[in-house]
Amino acid sequence: MLKLRKILIYVIFIASSSSVFALALDTINKVDDNNMKQGHWVYTNQIKKLPNYSIDQVVEEGDYADNNKIGKWFFYYNNDKVKHVVTYINNRPNGYAIFYYKNGSKKEEGIWKKNKWIGDYKYYYENGNLRNDWKYNASGKRTGVQKYYHENGQLQIEGKWTNGNEDGTITEYYNDGSVKSERIYNNGKIDNSISKNFKIKEKAGKVTIKPIIKKEIDSLNTPIVINKKEKIKNNTPWNGTGTRSFLNKKGQVVRKGYFEKGYLMDGVVFMYTLKGKKYRTTYYKEGRMVKVENHEDTTITK
Repeated sequence: MLKLRKILIYVIFIASSSSVFALALDTINKVDDNNMKQGHWVYTNQIKKLPNYSIDQVVEEGDYADNNKIGKWFFYYNNDKVKHVVTYINNRPNGYAIFYYKNGSKKEEGIWKKNKWIGDYKYYYENGNLRNDWKYNASGKRTGVQKYYHENGQLQIEGKWTNGNEDGTITEYYNDGSVKSERIYNNGKIDNSISKNFKIKEKAGKVTIKPIIKKEIDSLNTPIVINKKEKIKNNTPWNGTGTRSFLNKKGQVVRKGYFEKGYLMDGVVFMYTLKGKKYRTTYYKEGRMVKVENHEDTTITK
């Protein structure tokens, strides 16, 4: 009798689960009595038939109301990472949109409306650093202060645009922060008679704090492991916290500053060529890389 009761309970459970599962399936890709798409839809590649996707992979998903896309729609790469997220109103992209590289890092973001960017717009390098920081007016033309950045995070170009055209002084910088040129524009046309060019480090410019995303901080501040080519400057016991300097086998300083639990918080890291010439200095502040200085006339392979 007890055994029979267990069997009945099991059968009821399976039946209930199947009903829930069927109900869940019934809530997606739904068409109403007027053959209009409603609610949440999930498109697999069996429907989209895109190259390099497996047949059961999700390609895009989002909500419909009366056959119109509404709200946020998600689109995916064939590695299942999000490709972009676009906001729809009445079946048209209208609102915040964000695009990603295939490795998952952010590519660009802003407000997309009537096939144009409006308002603040940002475009990123694949390493996560900001590439373009632009502003658009309601007509989709760049207006206001526009900024470009080098891949190392340093400011590259800064100036004002009006209705899509350069306006006034546009300053360009080398990747060490020194000024490369000052170009003067009037109604979108350059005035070469008063524009200037500078050699590297000839004119001081801006030093930009490099924006670092969390995963870069984690990779840059990994615990320091002293290998056979490095030796501690002094032989006193050290628990990973405090001021310290580390040398390579040639006696050159490779890391120095204040550490916490093996992480460089405030200090510098030096890199040298095989011949011992310093070619890069990286500065850290509060655990963040704030400046990368590449030294001139040095080839790493030499």
